[in-house]
Amino acid sequence: MKMFSIKSVIAGIFIFLLPFIVFGQTFLLENVPSRRTKLGFRYLRPEFKEADLSGLSGVYEFSLSIPVGSRLNLVGSLPLSIVNITGAENEGSIGNIYVGLQSRLKSSRQNVFSLSLGVFLPTMSEENVDTAFVGIFSNYYEFQKFIPNTWTVYGNLAYHRIKPYGVIYGFEIGPNIMIPTEEGGETEVYIHYGISLGYRLDYIDIKAEWTGIGIITEDVDDFGDRFVHSITFGIFWNRSFLRPGIFYQIYTREGIRETVSGVLGIRLDIMLR
Repeated sequence: MKMFSIKSVIAGIFIFLLPFIVFGQTFLLENVPSRRTKLGFRYLRPEFKEADLSGLSGVYEFSLSIPVGSRLNLVGSLPLSIVNITGAENEGSIGNIYVGLQSRLKSSRQNVFSLSLGVFLPTMSEENVDTAFVGIFSNYYEFQKFIPNTWTVYGNLAYHRIKPYGVIYGFEIGPNIMIPTEEGGETEVYIHYGISLGYRLDYIDIKAEWTGIGIITEDVDDFGDRFVHSITFGIFWNRSFLRPGIFYQIYTREGIRETVSGVLGIRLDIMLR
């Protein structure tokens, strides 16, 4: 049976969710900290030009944020990559688990400054090449989640302007220090950065994010080869304790666009008391 195209899936999910979906906070940028416990789920489905993914292929990520003080949250995430290609054996693997702390440096109803520090544990198996490939190209902005045999020290400084109505925006920036577990490997330093811009209409948020990651420690002939950027756009419907959203990501680097047409994303955040 012929698989539905990504565009058909987007349209179908949007129509299905439209009457009752409730918006989340970000697409690919780091979660905005809250004084409430938050459970998160995100699904990313890349559309490869040379491979036909089927079934439930994609990246599934589960996240948790728990306030442990007046200005501090304990955070963590568990990424899973599943690959189902017609005519091949199904594969699935756990990515690199993240644990860290997120501090609300300044938090009000409309302004949130946060600082994060954590580590990605080397839990990704080096045996599952296909699952790593799907994981990396589903979200290159956080490719460290699917690099095997590597510790990654992660830092992030972020600001978000959240208004009841009108323009909403934010930015983030920070280092990724990747330390190989194998002897003889070299430590690499990356910088990640992103901005978001949207408009809030009653309960509906229409948003776009521009994200990038660049390597600092590697020598390249062309300065532009250091960076990978993407543009993500979608909608949130912010209501009650459930906050789902749908979005689509497009890479701007030609070499990656030759491999990946785009990435469909679905997100659901559950805010607990």
